[in-house]
Amino acid sequence: MSNQPKSSIKSFQEQYKIRPTVSAGMKKAPPIQQPSNFHLFVKAGLPFLLFSVGASLVLKSAVEGKNIERDKSKGLISKSERQARLDSEKDEMMEKLNKKWKKQDLDNTKRIERPEEILERRKKEREERNRWHRRAWRWITFQQ
Repeated sequence: MSNQPKSSIKSFQEQYKIRPTVSAGMKKAPPIQQPSNFHLFVKAGLPFLLFSVGASLVLKSAVEGKNIERDKSKGLISKSERQARLDSEKDEMMEKLNKKWKKQDLDNTKRIERPEEILERRKKEREERNRWHRRAWRWITFQQ
């Protein structure tokens, strides 16, 4: 039994074996040359690159159009309109601030009080405030 499968495999291999069909009168075909790198690029690489770039451009325009339509349906405004509105508001605020600054006296030559001077001024104010108390106490106690 083991003999039969081996013989059947060999007969199968011989049956489907590729045999050259070149006769003595026919010339052999020249060997197939490998295509050059440029030829491969033109046949395979260039179409791939064109497809990739074209697809990205088409998708970009499609998504942009979709976003514009969505903004229009929601009532949103474009960036340029929003920027123009912000610029006009900024100009208005700057005009208001400039008017206020012109009215105010921005004198930077005024002297700033030192902490010792502040304490001294507060002490004098306290003494002025409390002076009537001393007079009243002296009047009550007859110390005049």
